[in-house]
Amino acid sequence: MSVPTHQAPKRAGRTRERGTWTPQLSRRAGILLVTPLVLAVLLLVVYPILKLLYDSLTVGAGPGNYVDAVSSGAIRRAFVHTLLTSAAVTALSVGIGASLAWTLRRARHRVATALIWAAVLLPFWMGVVVKNYAFALLFAREGLVNEVLLGLGLVDRPVQLLYTTTAVIVGMTYTMIPYAVLALYPSMSAVDLELMNAADGLGASRRRTFTSILLPLVMPGFIAAAAIVFAISIGFYVTPVLLGGAQAPFIATVIGDDIFTFFDYPRAAAASVLLLAIALLAIGAALKAVGLKAIRGGLG
Repeated sequence: MSVPTHQAPKRAGRTRERGTWTPQLSRRAGILLVTPLVLAVLLLVVYPILKLLYDSLTVGAGPGNYVDAVSSGAIRRAFVHTLLTSAAVTALSVGIGASLAWTLRRARHRVATALIWAAVLLPFWMGVVVKNYAFALLFAREGLVNEVLLGLGLVDRPVQLLYTTTAVIVGMTYTMIPYAVLALYPSMSAVDLELMNAADGLGASRRRTFTSILLPLVMPGFIAAAAIVFAISIGFYVTPVLLGGAQAPFIATVIGDDIFTFFDYPRAAAASVLLLAIALLAIGAALKAVGLKAIRGGLG
C-alpha cells in the first residue's frame, strides 16, 4: 500500500525539529553547569566572609574587638592613609584609563591599537613581585629616576623616592590602570562618533562637547571604574610594603602585623570586617549613583 503524499511533510517536519540546534539549555543542564561555580563561590568567598564576621563577634572581646580596632591609633592612621592613597590612585587610574580607552576608541590603525592594548595589558602579565621590584630599582637612590634628575641638573643630590607615599601611588596606579581601561572601554566604544562630529559642526567647543555629550554617555563607565579601582586599592598589601615600607602603612599591612607579629587575631578580624564594609560601601554607592542597569550597560 502506498503512503499518502500528504503525510510525508509531517514526518520530515518532525525530523527537522528533533535535529534542530538550539542555544537554550535545559534546566537540568543549566543547573549542572552552574553548580561547580556556585560551590566554589560558597566555599571560597561566602564561607570565609561569614567566618571572619563570626570570629570578629565571638573571639576575644566579642563586639569589643571593634572598639579595640577603632580606638587603636595605628589602625586609625592606617585607615586614613589607605583611604587617601586609594582615592589618589583611583583618580589617576580612571583619568589615565579614560584617556587610553578613548584613544583606543578613536584609533584607526591596527598596529597602534595592538601596541596600546599590549601596553595596557602588560601589568596583567607580570607578577606582583616583579612589578614592584622594577619600581624599587627605578626609585632607588642610584636608580634610573635619580640619574635622570641629576643628569638634567634638576637636583644636586639623589632624592629619596623609595619608601614614600609617592612611590606607593605610582606602583599602585600602574597596577590599576588596566582595570580602569577595561571598565571604561565598553562605554567608550558605544559612543557614536557622529554625535561628536555633529557638535563640532554646530560650533561647540571641545569642552562643551565633552561635558554635554561624551561625559553623560560614559558616566556609568566612569563610576563603575572608580568603584572597582577603589575597592581593590584599599586591599593592597605587597606594594605598600615593598615601595612604602614603614613610612606608608596600609591597613592590610597593619592587619598582617596583628596576626603574625602581635598574634591579635580578634582585632585583626574586626579591622578586616571594617575594611570589607568600606569596599562594599564604595560599590553600593556606585550602584546607588547610576543604578545597576546603567552600570551593566556601561560595562557592555
